[in-house]
Amino acid sequence: MKKLKLSILIGALLGAPTVVMADEFKPSVDIGGAVKVKYFIDDANESSKSNGGTFAFDALELDIDSEISENWSASAKYVFKNSSSNHFIKYAYAAYDGVEDWQFQGGVVGKPFGNKSFISHNWWESINYYMGFEDDYDLGLKAIYNSGAWTSEIAFFKNSEYGASDKRGYAADAYTGTVNGTEYNNEETNTFNIRQSYVLDFDELTVQLGASLEYGQLYDTVHDDNGTSTAYALSLDAQYSGYQLQLQMVDYDYDQYDSKSNGLYAMKMAEGAYEVAAKGQIFAANIAKSIGYDWGTVTLYNDYSHLTPDTDVNAKLNDSVINTTGMSIAVSDFYIFVDHIYGKNAVWIGGQQGLGIEHENDDFHSLFNVSVSYYF
Repeated sequence: MKKLKLSILIGALLGAPTVVMADEFKPSVDIGGAVKVKYFIDDANESSKSNGGTFAFDALELDIDSEISENWSASAKYVFKNSSSNHFIKYAYAAYDGVEDWQFQGGVVGKPFGNKSFISHNWWESINYYMGFEDDYDLGLKAIYNSGAWTSEIAFFKNSEYGASDKRGYAADAYTGTVNGTEYNNEETNTFNIRQSYVLDFDELTVQLGASLEYGQLYDTVHDDNGTSTAYALSLDAQYSGYQLQLQMVDYDYDQYDSKSNGLYAMKMAEGAYEVAAKGQIFAANIAKSIGYDWGTVTLYNDYSHLTPDTDVNAKLNDSVINTTGMSIAVSDFYIFVDHIYGKNAVWIGGQQGLGIEHENDDFHSLFNVSVSYYF
C-alpha cells in the first residue's frame, strides 16, 4: 500500500532555518487507505440473477500510521461503507515498544484469538468472523512478547468498540435488542484473551502452532448481573513452497445470565443483528497456493468452515457451512478477489439471518463475488 509520508518538520515547511542532527529521530505521519468496489450475484435473489448481478461501491478506508518517538507509535483505520450511517472505527491504538522483545498496545486493538493471521484467504472470510473469532477488534489493552519461535499475547478488553445496541462495527459483537421476537440484554465486558504461538522451521517447510483462550463477562443490562463468555481454539498453519494448509478448531459457550432464548444468542455487525447457536464448535480447513509473476502474485484457495451447535437445549439448531473457492490477485496498488461463496444456514447467504440455526430453507446457496481494491 502506498502512503503519503508527512515528516513533521514544521520549521522547514514554514521556511525557517532548521538544524537536524544525523541521528535525530524525525516524527512522521503516514496517511493512506483504499477504495473498494464489488460485483456480486446472489442466487437466492431473483432480481440479482435477472439483471446479471450488481456492481456497487463497497468501502472507503482511511489509514493513519504515526511514529511519535523512538518507542511510541499509533495506528488507526476508519471505514466508510456503502450506507450513510454505516461508518466505523476498525482499529485505533497507541503502541509502545521500548522494552526488549515486548510491545504494548492500548485502544481499539485486535483480539488475540485463533490463528495468528486470518483463518481464511477470501473476501467473505469464515464462519469465525461472523461469530467474533476472526479479525475482531475491541477496546482494551494488549501485550505481545516475541522470543525466537515463540509469540505470547495477553489482552484485556473492557468492552466492544461500540455500544451493544449500536449495530455498527467491523466484526461481530454481542447485541442488546430484539431479534426475531426475542429480547437479548447482553453486553461484552471484562474479557481476557491469551494466545500462544510457536513456529517450527524445517527449511522450506514452516509450521505455526497456536492455542488460544478467552474468558469474559456478559453483562445483563436488565437484571444487573453477569453471564460468561468462554472459548478456546487450537490452530495449525503450514506453508511449503507456495502451498499453505490451515486447520483450526474453536469451542465456545455464550452462557447468558437470564436466557429465555432457548439456546440462541444475538450478535451484530455491519448494521445487522442476527441469532447464533449459543454453544458449539467451529471447524476450519483451508488450502491455498501462491504463484509469483513479474507483475504480481496470484493465490488460489479453497476455504471451508463448519459450525456444529450443541443441540441438547434446542432441536431447531442445525449445522452451518461456508465453502469458498476462489483466487486473489495482487498487482501494483490493486488487490482483487474472485470468489464463489457456497453456504448453508449461514448469515446473509441465501437470505438467511443466523448461524447454527435450522432454517425453513435448508438448501445450499451461493454468492459470486468480485471485489476490487485500490490502495493509495
